[in-house]
Amino acid sequence: MRNEKSLKIKSSRSELCSRFGRICFSVLFAVFAIMASAQDKSVSGTVIDETGEPVIGATVMVKGTKNGTATDIDGKYALTTPPSATLVFSYVGYTTQEIPVGGRNVIDVTLKESRELLDEVVVVGYGTVRRRDLTGAVSSMKNSDVVVAPTNNVMEALQGKIAGMDITKSSGETGSDVNILLRGSRSIYGSNEPLFIIDGIPGSYSQVNPSDIESIDVLKDASSTAIYGSAGANGVVIITTKRGEEGKAIVNFDAYYGFSGDVNYKHGMLGDEWLAYHREAYKYINGDYPTDNATLMGNPEYTSALEEGKWIDWVDLASGRRATTQKYALSVSGGTQKARIFASTSYSKEEGLLPNDELDRYTLRLNADMEINKYATIGFTSNLTYSDHDRGVKNTFTKSLTAFPLGDAFDEDGNLNHRFIDNQDSPLGDFIENQFANNTKSTYINSIGYLDITPFKGFKFRSQISAILSNSRLGQYWGAQATANQPSYAKSPFAQKTHNNNWAYTWENILSYNADIKDHSFGAQFITSYNKNTNEQTIAGSGGFDVDTWQFHRLLSGSGSQYTYSDYSRTQKMSYAFRVNYNYKGRYLLTFSNRWDGVSWFSEGSKWDSFPAGAVAWRLSDEEFMESTRNWLSNAKLRVSYGITGNSGGTGAYVTQTQAYLYPNGGVTVGGKPVQFAQYTGTYAGSTLGWEKSYNWNVGLDFGVLNNRIDGSIEWFRTETKGLLYKRTVPITDGVTGWGSPLSRWENLARTENHGFEFTINSRNIVSKDFNWSTTLTATWSKERIKELPGGNLISESLFVGAPIKSIYGWKYAGIWGTDDDAELMKKYKVEPGYIKIETIENNGDGGVHAYGDNDRMILGHQNPNWILGLNNTFKYRDFDLSVFMMGRFGQTIQSNLLGYYDAKNSRTTNQISGVDYWTEDNQGAYYPRPGTGDKQSKVMPSLRVVDGSFAKIKNVTFGYTLPGKLTQKALVERMRLYFTAYNPWIIMNDSKLDGIDPETGGSDAFPTYKQFVFGINLTL
Repeated sequence: MRNEKSLKIKSSRSELCSRFGRICFSVLFAVFAIMASAQDKSVSGTVIDETGEPVIGATVMVKGTKNGTATDIDGKYALTTPPSATLVFSYVGYTTQEIPVGGRNVIDVTLKESRELLDEVVVVGYGTVRRRDLTGAVSSMKNSDVVVAPTNNVMEALQGKIAGMDITKSSGETGSDVNILLRGSRSIYGSNEPLFIIDGIPGSYSQVNPSDIESIDVLKDASSTAIYGSAGANGVVIITTKRGEEGKAIVNFDAYYGFSGDVNYKHGMLGDEWLAYHREAYKYINGDYPTDNATLMGNPEYTSALEEGKWIDWVDLASGRRATTQKYALSVSGGTQKARIFASTSYSKEEGLLPNDELDRYTLRLNADMEINKYATIGFTSNLTYSDHDRGVKNTFTKSLTAFPLGDAFDEDGNLNHRFIDNQDSPLGDFIENQFANNTKSTYINSIGYLDITPFKGFKFRSQISAILSNSRLGQYWGAQATANQPSYAKSPFAQKTHNNNWAYTWENILSYNADIKDHSFGAQFITSYNKNTNEQTIAGSGGFDVDTWQFHRLLSGSGSQYTYSDYSRTQKMSYAFRVNYNYKGRYLLTFSNRWDGVSWFSEGSKWDSFPAGAVAWRLSDEEFMESTRNWLSNAKLRVSYGITGNSGGTGAYVTQTQAYLYPNGGVTVGGKPVQFAQYTGTYAGSTLGWEKSYNWNVGLDFGVLNNRIDGSIEWFRTETKGLLYKRTVPITDGVTGWGSPLSRWENLARTENHGFEFTINSRNIVSKDFNWSTTLTATWSKERIKELPGGNLISESLFVGAPIKSIYGWKYAGIWGTDDDAELMKKYKVEPGYIKIETIENNGDGGVHAYGDNDRMILGHQNPNWILGLNNTFKYRDFDLSVFMMGRFGQTIQSNLLGYYDAKNSRTTNQISGVDYWTEDNQGAYYPRPGTGDKQSKVMPSLRVVDGSFAKIKNVTFGYTLPGKLTQKALVERMRLYFTAYNPWIIMNDSKLDGIDPETGGSDAFPTYKQFVFGINLTL
């Protein structure tokens, strides 16, 4: 009974608790429902600009949430939000506003035009300036523009994105650099690449980790570059690396891994194609096809390999390895008001198509700034790069292309055969173990220290000193079976070591003063700069080794071909400069500068020169008479500049001195005994050698419309370079020779000129809550020519007055002679059916009908393009992002070395390019000449190499996804982005003969480029 009663009591209590729970839950649900209905309310309104026009597509978000909407065509919006929420109103070109709801149902907003774009700080020579106050032609890129697609080469990331800058990648070798021109070529023998300033000091961009870069500013006109004087003739690229900022520590980790796709290279003929070619060549030489394979091959071993089908695709074997790239970068930044640091480290590894083409690179950076007191700040910038590079050689590809394609490439154990068939050595001999080595280990250190003093408002003094130390060791070994070309003085096997040491320091002092007096703003800078550069090189080699495994590590073990060489050079440069700026009401801007440079290597009386420049700018959009345009014209500024810059034109230390070589005991005897004697060599002394000087005009218009939703610039430029440093051959009649051969002497003789237009347009096509689409278009049209050469055209170097520097000169292809052509006419030209037809030049009234000769050569085109285009589209939908970058070069001519490997000769052991459309009696509309005719028309065969090099390509496509913050923050990760990038996925060329070749390489026969696919991750902690 007691147990039953107890159970009843427990049951009653349980039922009571259950009922109570249900009542409490119902009450709480009702309370929350009432609270929710009380909190959520409808808010609506209209968003207009300062002129009263509705802002279409403005984003209205509830702060801290993803709840939001966009305004309609009338600028109206409506959404539901808690009464205590804050609404965030934003639109491109306007200042973002945050407005508390405060219980209101209607909130109307007037967005004000943002000055952020115009107030953006741009780095110029020895200082910074707001973009609105800029008087020169300057293009800028931020870190996000540089790292949007993964790359180890920062300049490759800029390809097609800077109007006027022509960047091409001519090789797929690991660590290969790019070719850079800014507004064309000016110098004939000197470098035409721009000057690179790294954190205020001249340096090497290739030693900078792209992830460490904060911004890149490209100075293009003389008013911007003349402050660098003799170094700024080809433009200036200023790279500013990241520095620490006040606040909590921010850690970033980036990693990616990529692999190659299709290789852009030609292959040799195989199978029926190879057999058909050689049967046609045999027929041309012998009058009929061969009766059997033995007759065709002429070698029993070759015949046996043919009948057994032992075909070898040597190009496929050479480039068969999948090229890979990987990189891991870690950085941390942060600090207090008094001290801030940025530190980073990275490791990257590239494996090329060849087994002996690999690069490992390690970088370390530490940038620090410390405020001593309110008047003084000190800091330093340091960058260390170490690389270990194994390099293959380009003739691996060219020899594989032309190698005999029959035999046994490998032995029974899978090892490469050096002699793969009778009398034929493998083109892959460098891959045989211990037969070839080409290894470079290098260390690069760049350290900069500075002191800033600001004793009173507007005044600043900076003293900075930098030291660059670089050291490299190149070790090389050529075994008896190696295919790489050896030095001319080498005895196989041969080993060699080359040590290069460079140390340089630069000390600069910059005094700046800025003042504002009512509507007037003044600025002035005074600069001194001193640079000293020293280079040393030592080479030691030896030959005749008995053991290949020693390679280049035991030079004394060689039995012959001892070789030693050493060199030393030192240059010094001193500079003084000043620059003044004036600004009235922000509308009228004036800049003037002058720099005096003095160098050690020019002639006495010509060592020093000055490089002045000036610019004016007028902000039309700020004028009162432009009031009526303010509803659509956000910005309009007209700029005009003129200046003089200089170039040392390929010269270096000691070019003004006659060079001689002392021969110790040989060649000359006196009294029957050998004696020492000296002989002129190299260059002969010049007494008046000075600077190349470029005289530059630039007219530009900066514009922004629809509240800077569309902005950009248009530039016209013209540069005339006078006194070009020209390496002139001294006539033998002057009595100045080296072993009876004429010497060269540097003189200021030639003149060049280039001009063109640049266009940059940025457009925010769609800006909404969830979807954004922006486009950047860059276009450059340019033309260059040589205006004057000593003695007129220099045909041996393809230099012609009135033509570009990089002109292509030769015979102009006009087709192939056929059996239907007039036989008598062919006799006059001394050709036969299947021969190349070229355009001839009339000679002594013959109407151009004569045997082909050197006088029939003409200018066929130029390597520099008429047009360079870049188009970048960026899409963002919620957490997804997509960028597609396209580029094109049009109007350029390519003289393709690769196409030249079809030689139409009758050689069984020399292969031809696969896929060639050659002439036969049944195929008389072909482009290439008849097989077997190559030896008889070898003079004009180079005409086949010249083709239209115009092309367009999708350079890269990047697709990314950023994980939601709520998810990543649980793992203590602030931001995580995953991405995929495809490089060179699509290429279209104007000339079909370039199919299978990347025209960007200029028809190079060296390391081919390839498609590449990369997967990566960005983490912020």
